[in-house]
Amino acid sequence: MRLKGYKNLLEIINKRTSVEEYLMQNPEKVPKHLKQQSLFLENKLGDNNRKVIMDKDEEGIVTSFPNKEVNTNKFAIRRKTKYIPILKHKHEYIEIVYVLEGSFIQEINGRQIEMNKGDLCILDKNVVHSSLPLSESDVVVNIILTPEFFDGIFMHLLSYDNYISNYIVNSLYAKSKSQNFLLHHVKDDSVIKILLENLLLEYYSTEIKSSAAINGYLLILFTELSREITDSTGDLIKDEQDQVKEKILAYIRSRYKDTNLNKMADYFHFHPSYLSSLVKKEFGKNLKDLLTDVRMAEASKLLKNTDMTIENIVYEVGYTNFSYFYKVFKKTYGMTPNQYKTNLIKNSKLKAK
Repeated sequence: MRLKGYKNLLEIINKRTSVEEYLMQNPEKVPKHLKQQSLFLENKLGDNNRKVIMDKDEEGIVTSFPNKEVNTNKFAIRRKTKYIPILKHKHEYIEIVYVLEGSFIQEINGRQIEMNKGDLCILDKNVVHSSLPLSESDVVVNIILTPEFFDGIFMHLLSYDNYISNYIVNSLYAKSKSQNFLLHHVKDDSVIKILLENLLLEYYSTEIKSSAAINGYLLILFTELSREITDSTGDLIKDEQDQVKEKILAYIRSRYKDTNLNKMADYFHFHPSYLSSLVKKEFGKNLKDLLTDVRMAEASKLLKNTDMTIENIVYEVGYTNFSYFYKVFKKTYGMTPNQYKTNLIKNSKLKAK
């Protein structure tokens, strides 16, 4: 049965959990500092399907991993537990924090941020964050998404939007450790608010969630976020995008001999599908053709300025198949490397006279 609007949603979503009942009855159990008791209580008293999988890294920071439910469905929505602080931690999944009612304070990468009703925060996989306790009147939800959620058509569609590609897809889906996060205020009359409410209504209305509906809401949500971000920070994002383009070109020029899509994706911490779309969008050609252009330009330079044999030039610019190099070179310059070299010599002698 579908919930009847926002008021009905709040009634369902705001019911006290077993953890909150325990904390209300045992206020002395609420830790005064951000210690591990917070997640311990969640695990001890919470729903078995929602138990948190935790581990500490070499710096002692707790990392939360997707549990069985999240791995199976590739997404989950949780209301943030009240009355208890959450320790400093990070996730091996993506988290969208949205304040439905009230406010709360969280610390992100050492920066204390107050989030109020309508505020939304997107946290990348490796962002270290913590939060102070929520009060009775505060209602905050966490939308959890695994990187795999963005696979297939969802990732493909997102990659064609400049601003979504540059921040959201790169930040959320990349294999990066750059600790990105994004803050945005959702206005009362915005499409984003309608999308978020419908997403929550879909999730909490039935036991069997519609992945297709949730997928669709999230796709439109990210698209609308992209548009609003563009309006407010478009120039900054464009500058960053230009810098990424320059870095990609510099990388290709320095490593054209032996690179490929996967190596390049690892270097830039991009997903290969995203990198492929980004190269196509920024340069107007695919990575293979871009590499060919750079290799042919380098081959031309070596023919002009060195006495290297053509065979050595073939290997120097990253080819192992001699006949294939000849084929590509002739297609590029309209003549074979030997003919190209002969023409260079002739032109040099004519200039000398």
